[in-house]
Amino acid sequence: MERNIGIYNRILIMLCVTGSILILILLMLYFIKDKQEKIMLDESQVQFGKEVNSLLTLKTATLRQVVFDYTFWDDFVDNLNTFDSTWYFNNIATILKSFRIDYACVYDTNFKLIYEASSDGVAPNGIIDASAVFKLNETRFLSFFQATNNGLMEISGASVHNDTDQTHMLTKPHGYLFLARRWDKDNIAELVNLSGAEIRILQPTDSIKSVDEHTIAVVHVLQGWKGENIAKLHFYRNSYAYKLYHRMSLFILFIIIFSFLAVFLIFHFSTRKWLNRPLKLVMSILKSDDPVLIEKLKQSQGEFRNIGFLFSDYINQKHELKLAKDKAEESDRLKSAFLANMSHEIRTPMNGILGFAEMLREPGLTEEKQKRYVGIIEKSGTRLLNIINDLIDISKIEAGQMNVLHSDTNINDQVEFIYTFFRPEVERKGMTISFKNGLTGKAACIYTDREKLYAILTNLVKNAIKYSNEGSIEFGYSVETHCNASQTQNILVETHCNASQTHGHTVETHGNASLQFYVKDTGIGIPTDRQEAIFERFIQADIEDSMALQGAGLGLAITKAYIEMLGGKIWVESEEGKGSAFYFTIPYTHCVEKEPVIAKEIPAAAAKVEIRKKLKILIAEDDETSEILIITGVKKYSREIIKVKNGIEAVEICRNNPDIDLVLMDMQMPKMNGFDATMQIRQFNKSVVIIAQTAYALYGDKDKALAAGCNDYISKPIKMNELLELIDKYFPKEAS
Repeated sequence: MERNIGIYNRILIMLCVTGSILILILLMLYFIKDKQEKIMLDESQVQFGKEVNSLLTLKTATLRQVVFDYTFWDDFVDNLNTFDSTWYFNNIATILKSFRIDYACVYDTNFKLIYEASSDGVAPNGIIDASAVFKLNETRFLSFFQATNNGLMEISGASVHNDTDQTHMLTKPHGYLFLARRWDKDNIAELVNLSGAEIRILQPTDSIKSVDEHTIAVVHVLQGWKGENIAKLHFYRNSYAYKLYHRMSLFILFIIIFSFLAVFLIFHFSTRKWLNRPLKLVMSILKSDDPVLIEKLKQSQGEFRNIGFLFSDYINQKHELKLAKDKAEESDRLKSAFLANMSHEIRTPMNGILGFAEMLREPGLTEEKQKRYVGIIEKSGTRLLNIINDLIDISKIEAGQMNVLHSDTNINDQVEFIYTFFRPEVERKGMTISFKNGLTGKAACIYTDREKLYAILTNLVKNAIKYSNEGSIEFGYSVETHCNASQTQNILVETHCNASQTHGHTVETHGNASLQFYVKDTGIGIPTDRQEAIFERFIQADIEDSMALQGAGLGLAITKAYIEMLGGKIWVESEEGKGSAFYFTIPYTHCVEKEPVIAKEIPAAAAKVEIRKKLKILIAEDDETSEILIITGVKKYSREIIKVKNGIEAVEICRNNPDIDLVLMDMQMPKMNGFDATMQIRQFNKSVVIIAQTAYALYGDKDKALAAGCNDYISKPIKMNELLELIDKYFPKEAS
């Protein structure tokens, strides 16, 4: 059985770890030191190069300065005209001794040598290259090196001018002076003393011998008057202190490393069991996420056991994060596709509205074309409104603000109405449509949300028509029961398992009975891998092939949400290319119908003529188009119409006109909105009828408007018959 590692062993292990860390630190310090040495050597190299350049510049400057000083001298000019050799030897030849120069010569303006002198041991012939004299005529000053029979010579020359022409640029030359100095052992020894370095004179073709890493070296090339390489001066200086310090540091480092290595080897085998093996498991787990290896690590001793549990948690979280990431990416992709599709879906009906509205302006349109264009505009407007309504519905569903309003509903009436409504459209496509009701008479009356059931069936039938080009469409419903095994569908219609009271209605619930609706078509069908996805929001917009048809991709999502609100579920059975069958269920809750109320017939003689008084109407609307529409619609009801563009004006007009009968108040206006304007009007006028109108039409807008003091509410786009019904509600006709 494995035992936990003792404290002593842990201390020894910590020592090894500490030793290893110290070795690493020492290695790091060594490499830092080595890097610093290289930087210092590089800096020394640069500095040494500057010293050598300065030294050589200083060394050659003296010869150039002597030539410069002797070549703007009137006496020298006069002598060149008279050719007095005595003057030359008394004045020019003395330069050799005075400035330790080895050779001097003078040429006239015809480039002919007229004077020359040399020091002991220097043969004058062949020192100056004849071509250099011509070069001097071009540059006025010339400094160069030349290899001669007397050795390497440093030569400087200049043209001769009067005292007044110190620049050698204002007058023509009267002759040319050359001075030369031999770079012999004495000169080189002087450079060695000044530079503190060893110097070698090499031929241009000689290779430079390599030096060790602790020696700095500079090579200076000596050039002739044409720019050619004459010789190379190799300066090098040994850094013995760097070399000794480097060797001592390396020796100490090796001693420390070997000492710690020895300690490490002593305890290596004792740590193998509890440290090395778990670490290998950790490395393998990091590469493979293998659950078997994780279980082995969880069986280890000490902290590695906890690491095993952490790995287990990490793998689970990683899997969950991947699922969440995939879901988020899919959602983002669908939303992007939806927005692109929405742009198309909104622009398409807008194109029909704006395009045919412009075509109505064309002169000479026939009545038939006008009706056709208006019909297209109405159809496009209806399509656009349906898209907006779908967006509003899905927003309400997501926000949990969609209410379920139960009422008595005859499902047979709804099925037959849908059949009658869609039959012309289906037959225009050359197809047939049929329906089947599963209940008759009073049994077909159920207690549910009538509008949502109608919307569900309408969406499914519209989808069947959209995705079918031939064949037939069939829809209907049947009764399914789960009360007990002995009951049958026919008995269920007449036998009730329980009854309850709901919202003041007497309803009879048939056990676990449900109504199963279906909508079948012979259309394009749905691929198997998409049959679950089509009930998600925006999924129709995700179709990327030629099967993508117009639509926001929200219909089935809304349908599914409505069905779930009613307590049912939806599914689909489909085969690509052969058609689809959509099924959904809702609870079967049968209503007991009340005794019909028979209206008393009013004798014809009692009938009176009814008339409505003309109204004074205030229209608060900032949109000109909406204003014109409303004025046109209510004109026949009014005796006077007042128009304002914002809430402030509406309040002021109502204050100054207490006889206003009706205010049509837009809720979104500049300066002051309709809610605030209504609240201010109610402070001084409680009786005026205010009907709110808004283009938002979201959940809660109606309650907000009523809370502000409005009598009623209508959403845009305003249907004129609905507006007129509201006016009839508050201003009924009076008997005359």
